This record gives sequence, C-alpha cells and structure tokens, in this order.
Amino acid sequence: MKINVFHVSIVKRKSIALINSNRIHPPISPVGLEYLGETILYRGYNPFLIDLCFENDWQAYLRKRLSEIHPDYIGITFRNLDEAMSSSETSFLPLLKDIVNVCREISQSPIILGGSGYAIAPAEILKYTGANFGLIGNGVNGTATLLECIGNNCVQKCPGAVYRSDEGICVNPLSPLNSEDTQVYNKFYYSRNLANLPKYFAEGGQIGIETKRGCSNKCTYCVESSLEVPISLRNPKSIIHELKSLLNKGIDVFHLCDSEFNLPLHHAKAVCQEIINEGLGNTIKWYAYCTPEVFDEELAELMEKSGCHGINFCVDTIDEEMLDILNKKHNYDTLSLLMKIFRKTKISIMFDLILGAPGETKESAWSTIDKAMELKPDVIGISLGIRLYPHTQITKRLKAQISQLFSERGLIGNLVDNPDLLLPVFYLEPEISNEFIPQLKTLTQSMPNIFLSLPPTEKASYTYCDNTELSEAIKQGARGAYWHILHQLRSKHK
Repeated sequence: MKINVFHVSIVKRKSIALINSNRIHPPISPVGLEYLGETILYRGYNPFLIDLCFENDWQAYLRKRLSEIHPDYIGITFRNLDEAMSSSETSFLPLLKDIVNVCREISQSPIILGGSGYAIAPAEILKYTGANFGLIGNGVNGTATLLECIGNNCVQKCPGAVYRSDEGICVNPLSPLNSEDTQVYNKFYYSRNLANLPKYFAEGGQIGIETKRGCSNKCTYCVESSLEVPISLRNPKSIIHELKSLLNKGIDVFHLCDSEFNLPLHHAKAVCQEIINEGLGNTIKWYAYCTPEVFDEELAELMEKSGCHGINFCVDTIDEEMLDILNKKHNYDTLSLLMKIFRKTKISIMFDLILGAPGETKESAWSTIDKAMELKPDVIGISLGIRLYPHTQITKRLKAQISQLFSERGLIGNLVDNPDLLLPVFYLEPEISNEFIPQLKTLTQSMPNIFLSLPPTEKASYTYCDNTELSEAIKQGARGAYWHILHQLRSKHK
C-alpha cells in the first residue's frame, strides 16, 4: 500500500495521546486528528486516540486511558470556541480547561493545544487553559517538528509554535508555503483507521474528508481570513485512496470540510474528475461548502457526475452595501447565473445568510431575503448577528466602540471578565432585533425551506448542536448534510 511520496527522518519512537475534546451531538468525526495521527506515526511516534465524544463519564475515561498509556506528550484538538449561533451562549472553553486540568492530575507530560478553534486566539486560549504549548497552522505539517523542538528545548525555533517565555506568551510565525515541512499534508495517503468511524457514521450521518486547507477569501467577520493561512491542496489521488478506505468500512456519505470546495476552481475540477475516473460517482454521496463567486457550468456537471448531492453556498447577503461591509465579491447577477447552472442538475442548493451585521437595516435585511427567495434555492438558512471573534477585521473595527454598543443593545453576550471575547459575543443591529425576528419566525411557518438560527428545540431551527430531531432522524437511517436532512424532515411534515 502506498504510504507517502516524500522522505522524512525517523526519530526515536515516543508516545502521544491525541484527545478529541469535541463532545457535541450529532457527533462529528475528528478528521484533523486522524490525519495528524497517521502522519506522526510515520514520523516515528506512537499515537493513541482518546476520544471523549461518546463517553458519559469522560473524566473517568480520560484518567483511565492516560494511566494506561503514560504518554510522553498530550495533544488536545479544539474544534471551535462555541456554537457560533447568537441564540446560544454555550462556550466549549470551560470543557477544554477541564480536560487540561484532568490531564495535569494524571500526567506531567507537556500538554499541547491545536485545531481550528484553538487557532482563533492561540495566546489567549493557552493562558486561559494553562496548557504548556500550542500550535497554529496546519498541524499535520508541524506537529512532529514541534515535538522534536519540545524534546530539544528549542521550541522558539518551531514555526507556528505557541509557548511561554520571559516576555509572556509568544506565537511564532508560520513556515513559508514552499518549505519541505509544509508538504506533508498535501502528499500523504490517509487510511482513516484511528477513530471509530462506523460509529460516527451511524450516529452522525456523514463522515468528513478534506481536499484542501485554507481560504483565499477575506470576509471581514471570518476567523480563517484573519489567520492568513495559505491554501494547501491535496493530491486528488490521495483523496481517492481515502474514499476507498472509507468505503471498505461501509461509509459512503461524505461532507467535504473545505472552507470553500471550489477555491481554486482547477483543483475542485481535478478532484471531481478523479472520482469519476475511478468509477465512484454512482457509489458515493457527498456535500460541500462553496463560494458563489467562482463557479462555472463545467464544475457543476463534474460535481453531479462525481456524486455531489448538495452544496451550501456562503451567500451571507445580497444587499450591495452589506456586500461591501462583509467584503463579499458576488451580487444578485452572480447568484442568478449560479442558479441557472444548477437548475440543469439534481444537486440541492442551500443559501446561508447572515443578517444583522454592522450597517444592516430592516430594508437591507428584507431585500436580501426577498432576493434569495426569488432565486429559489432548495433551502435558505438565516443566521442573526455576527460572532465577534478575536482578531477578525470586523472585531478590530468595532472594538473601540464595544462598551457603547453593549449599552445600546448592539451586542449579545457577556462582556464581564471577557476582554478577549473568548466567550460568545455577537453584534446584532438593534433595528433587526425587535419586531423583525418575530416576523422572520412567522415567515418560516409558511415556508418550510427557510430556517433560522434558533435554539434546537424550536421549529425551523437549523442549529445542529444537540438537535434531538436531527439525531433521531440519523438513528433512523437519514444520511447527508444536516441542512439537507432537516429540510427533508420539514417537507414531510408540511
């Protein structure tokens, strides 16, 4: 079996416990942690997955596993700070801190944080949790180097390392994209044997894979654009290898975890063509996130032939002024052309909208909704308010006004003992919050294809975390993207 296509040095074999801290349900498979585990195994380390997702008493399980493994290093992946829905003030940070504390009780080994959620505010989260080290950037590329640097007491030389020094917490810059250390992720052939994927598939309804990491868009509210992580494109043949490995496990429905599958366009086409060439297009079903800004008829045809059943387009807004504020490059004409293309296919289309950002008015919000309805995507999802993540462009612009905005009811969340905005804080234009939301709820009663960012117990909610209806549907055999499953449920009850 082909393992890799590049040369790496083998270091003295040590063990690392890889802890999945994500406990939300429906469960989401730890894609990044699996990729990481396979690559550091090849680099000479023994990875042991400690998956807390399915454990009722996760503390007892974690203590037991750490006592059995006696790892030399402990790595904890952190997927997101919170649910990113203004209807929820749930934060995942306290759980992360508790996990670090339990690890500290059992082991004196270095504790390392990583993952997309950690990268949002690496210095701040390291300080909050008390962990020893962190890593930003693509952990698949950088973790083995970090472990070597920790062992040699030279972590200040490791690209992307986060650590404590006499000057405080330091965050090292990332490696240049073309350096040898940045090519591991692109070229590795993953087999996905680390996690219990059949269980994730049975209870989560889909399994995630990646075709790339990074995003070239610069949306003002987006965490990824603030990180300036370069795009890393996987070899399409390695993706085929992974798909076949998953098919051998009985898994045939996938969600591409790329920020935007169609960026860049040539790579998306190459991935689809490789799937078609291997004869997998009629065997698998898959869903993706895409941007409406870069699309053509050829890609739509290739996606359909390669098994794509649904696309979630990050539209956000269709109002001209709001498009400028959010730094989006599409417009109504772009979306109109997009829908003409997809009406020739059987692919289901969702428009994700964000209403209530700075500068939003009732008129601009309703204009976006009306235009979205005119274009007739299969599903429209509406999120209310902008999560003010640390370090994003929109947060930097508003930070000087935050105290005033909070007193004027422009913010949702808690600013007490939350100067770094690690806990959920959302901006929602006051004009949007009063009678506008009840009007939206009324609209969803007559339009079963429109969903709101409501608590999961409310009708027309597309909040996935702890959504009992969604979890039950998956247990009964539903498979696919969660927005697609929820739409099918509502259509049946219409």
